[in-house]
Amino acid sequence: MDTGKWIKEKTLVLASIMTLLVTAPSLAAENQELLTLKQVVDDAIRNNPAVIESQKRWEEKQARIPLAKAWPNPQLGIMKDDIPDSSLNPFDAMMTEYTFTQDIMNPAKLKAMGKMAGSDAEMARANYQDKQMEVYTAAKAAYYDLLYSDKALEIGKENQALMGQLVQIAQVNYSTGMVPLQDTLRAQTEFSKMTADLLSMASMAAVAKAKLNTVLGRTADTPLAVKEEFSAPPPNFDFTKLQQEAQAGKPAVVGMERQVDMAKNGVELAKKQQLPDYQLSVGYKDRKQTMMNADPDTWKMEVMVMLPLWQDKNKAEIKSAAANLKAAQASLTNMQNMTGLDLQMAMTEAQSAWRQINLYKNTVIPQAEQTYQAGVVSYTNGKVDFMAVLDSLNALRNVRLDYYKARIDYEKAAANLEKAVGKPLFTSSALL
Repeated sequence: MDTGKWIKEKTLVLASIMTLLVTAPSLAAENQELLTLKQVVDDAIRNNPAVIESQKRWEEKQARIPLAKAWPNPQLGIMKDDIPDSSLNPFDAMMTEYTFTQDIMNPAKLKAMGKMAGSDAEMARANYQDKQMEVYTAAKAAYYDLLYSDKALEIGKENQALMGQLVQIAQVNYSTGMVPLQDTLRAQTEFSKMTADLLSMASMAAVAKAKLNTVLGRTADTPLAVKEEFSAPPPNFDFTKLQQEAQAGKPAVVGMERQVDMAKNGVELAKKQQLPDYQLSVGYKDRKQTMMNADPDTWKMEVMVMLPLWQDKNKAEIKSAAANLKAAQASLTNMQNMTGLDLQMAMTEAQSAWRQINLYKNTVIPQAEQTYQAGVVSYTNGKVDFMAVLDSLNALRNVRLDYYKARIDYEKAAANLEKAVGKPLFTSSALL
């Protein structure tokens, strides 16, 4: 049996199988509209269930503001009095009394409760905005993970094509007696391993697509295709300006500030618990007119005052509210400090990734390409062994992947920078 012919046929079969398994999803994706980065983040913000939940929580808190300032519902009473002992019929009563009672909370308390409800609603609004930014960042991360998976698959295909050329060169060199059969077999083995690697990369791409679908609020198997975009500018960021913007407008910081406001209103309300509440009652007595009873119908009015006599209880409420205020202030300080840390870490990651991008683009990739090309020429002429060429091919694949990963890492770091500031900086979106 012709060994060279068998190896060639084996390689063609593997290539055909790989084409069917790997390109089929790509062909399906080509039939879809490519989603831009803006479409991805906008769809995520509109349709992500966590964002919708936060929005409804905010709407719930807003609706509760009038409830906090409202009086209790009044009470209406009807009493039948002087029912004869010979009858159990209430309509035989000699007198019917109608009463209307209204509890009146001290206006100062109602005002404080309204402020607390308002702060609570503002805190829910800030949480909603923070959830939007969280989903915005997650959508970007998932988008770039999918881009990386697709690029890894693309580079893997290109690498396998180069490996196919090496297989042919090894077959020619073997047929002329320049290299042993072992080189040809090794080349075919590496080609087969690359086929397995491509299958694994295709699976990773499918998982990345499912994750992006989940962030978008879709089922994991929804058909999806995205357009490659790199939106972040070079990392010439003004740290001081970004920090000021983050401290002033980041939703997480604003939410903690509203929590402090709510705690302050809680202290105010606790102090106002020392003020009295009231109850107003109006009654009307309807007397049955008989020969034995000619008393006229009468009205009655009653005002009751609920006196806060138990000062120990009031003092405990004030002490509890004051402790809650200090805890909220400490949480705000911690959030402000963590915001500065997140901003610094994101800027450091972005600058590091940007330096790697320039290094790979201008130095590492050109060197790896030259090394591989020189190795192929030398191997064709029988001056180097197959392993040297294989090492240079794998090195070329790795540096190309590393370069693309550095670009992805830079975009992710830029997205984390946006999250640290609390608003989009590089991609317009439908945020509140």
